[in-house]
Parts: sequence; C-alpha cells; structure tokens
Amino acid sequence: MSWNWLGWLLWILAIAFFCYVIHYIRVQQLMLIAKTKRAFDKKLFGRYVVLVLVAVLWIGTMSYMTFFRQVDLGNSHETRISTKYYPLQISNKNDDYYYVLATRSKGGNHPVVSYTYWSGNNKYMTTSRFGSVADGDRIIPLSISALPWDRAQLKKYDSQTGHAFAAVMTVHYRNTPLNGIGMRANRESAAYTLLRVPSSEMVVER
Repeated sequence: MSWNWLGWLLWILAIAFFCYVIHYIRVQQLMLIAKTKRAFDKKLFGRYVVLVLVAVLWIGTMSYMTFFRQVDLGNSHETRISTKYYPLQISNKNDDYYYVLATRSKGGNHPVVSYTYWSGNNKYMTTSRFGSVADGDRIIPLSISALPWDRAQLKKYDSQTGHAFAAVMTVHYRNTPLNGIGMRANRESAAYTLLRVPSSEMVVER
C-alpha cells in the first residue's frame, strides 16, 4: 500500500482544523458580545492567536512537504533511479543527416526549447529543461553532471554505439512515510535525457 494515504489524511485534518478554528472564533465572539456586550477579551484573544498559528503552521508544513520540498536525487532512501539506453537512429532533412533535432522558440535567436530524436523507428522528444546534448570529449555535460549517472554504463554504450545514444534517467519517489506526507510516494519526480552525438554537426536546428 502506498503511504500517500497519510498525506491525504493530514491534508483533510489540516483543512478541517482550519475551518474549526474559524468557526470557534466566530462562535466565541458572538457569545462574548451577547454575554458581556464587549468585543474583546484578552484570554480569548490569546487563545485565538494560538489556534490560528497552529492551523497556519499545519497547512504551511503540508504545503511545503507537498509542493516545495526538494529531494536529494542521490539519496537512495528517498528516491529510486532507473536508466534506459537507446541507440540513436540517423535521420535526414534536405540531404542533411543528423541524430537530434533542436527546436528553438519562435521569433529570433531564442534558446532551444526541445530536442527530438529517433530510436528503433520511434520518435521521442524532451524539453531542454530536462534534456542535454553531449557532443565533445565529455560524455556528461556540465549542466547535468551532478545527477547520479552510471558513468561506467555510459562509457560502455558510448563505445558500443559510436557516440550516438540516448540515456533516459527516471527518478521515482520511494514509498516512505516522509514521501507519503507530501503525497509523492511511488510517483515520478522527473526524467532527464542525455543525448550523446559524435559531433555538433549531427544536431540540426529549426
């Protein structure tokens, strides 16, 4: 069973508690006015502050765990990583042969937004945010060198394919209570694509 149920439960309780705090403050204020004809009481106000702080802190913590918490990809206790390798298939466009098609954003000299490549007659595409091209002596570009690549396996495929392959690293959150609080257990975190080509001439732009 996935630990995500824990995250759902804590979110439901957090929202329910926040609604309870609002209802409690409203009822207590109405009773205070009805009994004493006053709208302010120090003890009640202090209680309100404590309850609101607890509610906000609870929701804030859940928001952080769900949306903003950064997970260390190299931590095997929090993530599991699998990598698939694909030999690149050469393509041609106007008698121009290439392995990778780089697409730039419209309107002038804008950055590359996506990469398209083929392997086994199948077409694949990745965004430039999660994809990078290596065309020099370095198999792993500096931009993604911090990721936990299997360098020995990359060297093996680099030799076997003549420097023309795609390595797709997929990161999943492990099924742990901590990941479950953020409702991330067993879910995919990200997929990074390394496109290895013999030279920059084998990348065509459009």
